[in-house]
Amino acid sequence: MNEHLPGTLIAVTKEHLQNVDRILDPMFLMEGMQLRQVTQLLGIEAHTVQNWVKRKFVESPVNKFYNRDRFVRLAILNHFKDVFSLEGIIELLKMANQDNEVYSAFCTLLAVAPVDPIRSETKLNDMIDKIINQQKFDYKRTSREQIKKLLTVLYTAHLSIVLKKEAERLLREI
Repeated sequence: MNEHLPGTLIAVTKEHLQNVDRILDPMFLMEGMQLRQVTQLLGIEAHTVQNWVKRKFVESPVNKFYNRDRFVRLAILNHFKDVFSLEGIIELLKMANQDNEVYSAFCTLLAVAPVDPIRSETKLNDMIDKIINQQKFDYKRTSREQIKKLLTVLYTAHLSIVLKKEAERLLREI
């Protein structure tokens, strides 16, 4: 199964996620990367990176080059920006003050943790099938499979809301 390094467009396998250094080290053998390269690998606009540098979420590039530390910080910000405020992400990172190690550990966790522990643990598909069987849907209007997909989307969106609130609560407790 193909994945991406979190916060990037760099395609990797689960095995690669367990050793991020093998992916990132060769990319930073020279001075680093220029803004254009960084934005292409992260899939974000140059003005976004420049704004994050201006707001001091990321250190300024040296001679217009972003080193691995800066790249990893940008990848982390990019990955979690839809879940936490940028300030919240920075506060989290300050706890360890070692972005590369945290990023590497997070990638390893993604490689070994279940892809979808909540739905697999709860047997969501079985529950949805049972619920659909109990309802009186007009399958001439919408197929059973479409109804199942709709309920799965709704439940997954609901889980994202619940999990985001839980992550915010945990963040406040730190």
